[in-house]
Parts: sequence; C-alpha cells; structure tokens
Amino acid sequence: MTRYYVLKLGDKIRYRCRRSGRCCSTGPNVALTAYDICRIARYMNVDWRELRGKYVIAIIADMIAIPALRGMGDGKCAFLEHSNGIPTCKIYPARPLRCRLYPFIPASPSNPNKIYVDPYCPGVGIGEEVEPPWKLLKQYYKEVTEHYRRMYDLVFKEGYEPLDALEKLIDEVCRKAETNPEWTSYEYLDKLYNT
Repeated sequence: MTRYYVLKLGDKIRYRCRRSGRCCSTGPNVALTAYDICRIARYMNVDWRELRGKYVIAIIADMIAIPALRGMGDGKCAFLEHSNGIPTCKIYPARPLRCRLYPFIPASPSNPNKIYVDPYCPGVGIGEEVEPPWKLLKQYYKEVTEHYRRMYDLVFKEGYEPLDALEKLIDEVCRKAETNPEWTSYEYLDKLYNT
C-alpha cells in the first residue's frame, strides 16, 4: 500500500477534519460488520432489515457475504447529505467504525501497532499533531475478527448459504445489543477515539 502513509505505535501526524466530505464521496463502499449494522439500526430506531438495499448491500466473495454501505451512482454514501453546503452524515453518532477511523486505515488485525493514513484527506498535514486512535482501532479489529470468524463458522462448518449466514449473524449481534453492551454506546466509541 504505497499510496498511504504508514504510522506505528507512538508516531504522530498533523490532522484536523476539514468537513470536506471527500471521505464520504469517493466510494464505492465501506465494508461493515454486524456490529456496525446493529448500531445504525438502533440509532435509526428500525429493524436492521429495513436498512437492506437502501443503505446496506451485501457482496458475496468466495462464499462469504460482505456487508457494505450502499454507495450512490456517483460514489457518495447513501447517508451523506448537505446542510447549508456542509457535508453531513445522517447517522454521524452511529457511523461505522471504518468511518470513525478515517483518515486512519486499518492495516491488519495481526499487526495492531501499524496503521495507514490516507494522504489525500484534506485534513492530513494541518492542525495539531495527533496520535492515531489506537484504542478505537483495537475495538475495530475485535469486531471485524469476531464478525468474520462467525461468518466462516456459519458457512463452512454449519452449512449456511452466505446471505443466510449474514442474516443469522446480524440477528445474533442485534440480540446481544439489546442488553446494552459497551460497544453499543456512541459515547464509548467517541471515548475510544479521543484517548
């Protein structure tokens, strides 16, 4: 990934969000986890199934269904809107962890002390020096690992078709969300970003 800057634990970079909307406008899609989908559905006060098609799509790759935010024809996110000319996210408090992390881009769960930075983000290189959100990255890796481990089990060990496996996984995670675990709290996720 030579087009990205690479940061390691302890490194800092100058960054301040400029609200350009570039991150939400250059599609095609942001991959989601069942955790992201449940947080979004909860925020919108709808059953997660109401997100299908309009906001969330599934891409099947090698027998695994990968949920993603739906992009519009021009590459913009389906949740992107403009208020007085300023790009705004309709679900900002419940935005997916990949969106929360941007312009920091996860490298690999097997290398949690390394993160990429998108140099094309207009906020990179301005503002104060900041450390990447390592705690939020750790939460992302935990969720994405649990998501794909369970998807693998459902498809390859339990015999579910890919889309049925994805639905079962999202149902399981959304049921867990009813008990209000920490990962459902937007304030908790904000705190992980800011510490």
